[in-house]
Amino acid sequence: MIIATAGHVDHGKTHLLQALTGTNADRLPEEQKRGLTIDLGYAFMPYLSATTQQQETLGFIDVPGHEKFLSNMLAGVGTAHHAMLIVAGDEGMMAQSYEHLAILRLLAMDSLTVVITKSDLTTVEQLQQLEAQLTQLLFQQGFTEPQIFHCSAITGDGIDTLKQHLIALCDNEKQQQEQQGFRLAIDRAFHVKGAGLVVTGTALSGNIAVGDSLQFVSHHKLKQGQAQTKTVRIKGLHVQGKTAQTATENQRVAMNIVGDIDKQDLNRGDWLVEIAPNTVINRVAVALTANTDIKHWQAVQVFHAATHTTARIALLETDEVKAGNSALAEITFDSPLCLAEQDRLLLRDPALKTNLGSGLVIDLLPPNRGKRKPERLAYLTQRATLNATKDIVAFKLANKPQSISELTWQHQCSNIEQVACHQDDNQINQYGDYLCTSDYQAQLQQLIIEKLAQYHQQENDHIGLGKDRLYRIAALNQPTTIFNALLTQLLAQQRIINTRGWLHLASHQLQLTEQEQKHWIHVAQMMQSTREPWWVRDLANACDIDEDELRTLSYKLAQLGYISAIVKDRYVTHEYLIHIANAVRKHIEQNQKLETANFRNLSQLGRKVAVQILEYLDKIGFTKRKFNYRELRDEDLLKG
Repeated sequence: MIIATAGHVDHGKTHLLQALTGTNADRLPEEQKRGLTIDLGYAFMPYLSATTQQQETLGFIDVPGHEKFLSNMLAGVGTAHHAMLIVAGDEGMMAQSYEHLAILRLLAMDSLTVVITKSDLTTVEQLQQLEAQLTQLLFQQGFTEPQIFHCSAITGDGIDTLKQHLIALCDNEKQQQEQQGFRLAIDRAFHVKGAGLVVTGTALSGNIAVGDSLQFVSHHKLKQGQAQTKTVRIKGLHVQGKTAQTATENQRVAMNIVGDIDKQDLNRGDWLVEIAPNTVINRVAVALTANTDIKHWQAVQVFHAATHTTARIALLETDEVKAGNSALAEITFDSPLCLAEQDRLLLRDPALKTNLGSGLVIDLLPPNRGKRKPERLAYLTQRATLNATKDIVAFKLANKPQSISELTWQHQCSNIEQVACHQDDNQINQYGDYLCTSDYQAQLQQLIIEKLAQYHQQENDHIGLGKDRLYRIAALNQPTTIFNALLTQLLAQQRIINTRGWLHLASHQLQLTEQEQKHWIHVAQMMQSTREPWWVRDLANACDIDEDELRTLSYKLAQLGYISAIVKDRYVTHEYLIHIANAVRKHIEQNQKLETANFRNLSQLGRKVAVQILEYLDKIGFTKRKFNYRELRDEDLLKG
């Protein structure tokens, strides 16, 4: 367990830790010379656990109390779940006492212990007055069960009582019920002679052991837009100040690492993680809690774990949030951060140097558009009420399919499939990297059927359409993996039929009569005698068939997939289309594009009819026009 200190400068934080642990946490020569904590310091207190009956170690992070070193203070408390607010009995609450208390409240500490130090310099009446003031203040700040202790680091008065309280707090700490991947925010890096590179930090979650590998996430690389990580191996561990083989969450860890990495690659705030993010995070949606009034698009400093950056806040529901209120917002970072959902961000005003509020991360991949639509706000409002990973994942799946790889890094959970599939009211199905509910699957299949039926009504002279075009009209923006799997199921069930590459409903089938079959044999021979597409009137004259009769037959032949209308009343055979498509496919494969002049040479057709065929190929989704040339869109269409 780790406990971070907080409080005004010279209120005795470092002396108190020395009395508790016997260690002077001021490790820098300048700190010892000036008697002032500048950077983070660490101390450890061994004890016999009443719960495990084993020797355990309680760790402390000593943070600076001077306002000039607030960023260092935030790096210390940003990785801790528990804190001690230290207030000098002879001075009471001072400027940084109030500021640090506000920070602890905004970071939603699991527990807060308040210690009145320098009790040897105060009277009983002063202590009672200060305790009453602190009790009222803590209650106003939302700490409903404050625990206040008095002690003196000089005389030792109250130290044993405080120790017993801290030991009981440590013994009663509940580990996270959800097994998350290991995450460590780096706050120091140095070389040890004979060992090599060592990094230190506080483990935010997960477990690790000597010999395991982790991913190094550099904020410098993220700033360059690179999400790639480097793999390092753990050569040795020190946990809570002692040599160890394993480390777990909420412990102080020193890690001897080896890999393609050196000290100059490391900066405070970088990460060692078990599950690395697969994208650069520049913008997130948060549930915002305002400490002071916050305006739309206000410039802020964002502090997270051991790092910070500047950003802008976009309020989603209003132009201003008053102090004490909550709201939905998006934060756009000037430099990317390495985040997981449910991480908490501290927001400060960089000009006024005040605490603006905090934000709980509820969406790491917010959409680029529609952020203020009622349905989007309703989604975020409900999402903000959920805390457990299984509840959040169930909620996400109820809204749309989810990528397993994205869920894994967003929630730092390596067994996300098991978490997701543990649903009582809705079966979860997996297709490749995606999970979806049975309800979603049924709805998408029904939509595919409905869109095909609409197409048959609108395009009654064509048998069906290609898979790529069906995806665009029935499942655009849905995972193609799921669409392909559901389409395969519909084909297997024969609810959809594939006729010569055209997809159509099973009910959309016709049979030629004996007379129509004779006409078709004659028509087919005539159409194959020339490359030119045929007009119905010309074909009727050539075959000596009544024009209206042939027009009716042509609709039927088109529905059967034997011929296709490139424009109304002008037809080509399916074999001819395959021939043309193969030529186009080969040309684009060699030249990356197809211009109209190229197609005229390939087809040996006049410009007008060549353009008609090109536009037909665009219409069915085989090609896509871009500027004055064509590119392939669905290369699997029209294959013989």
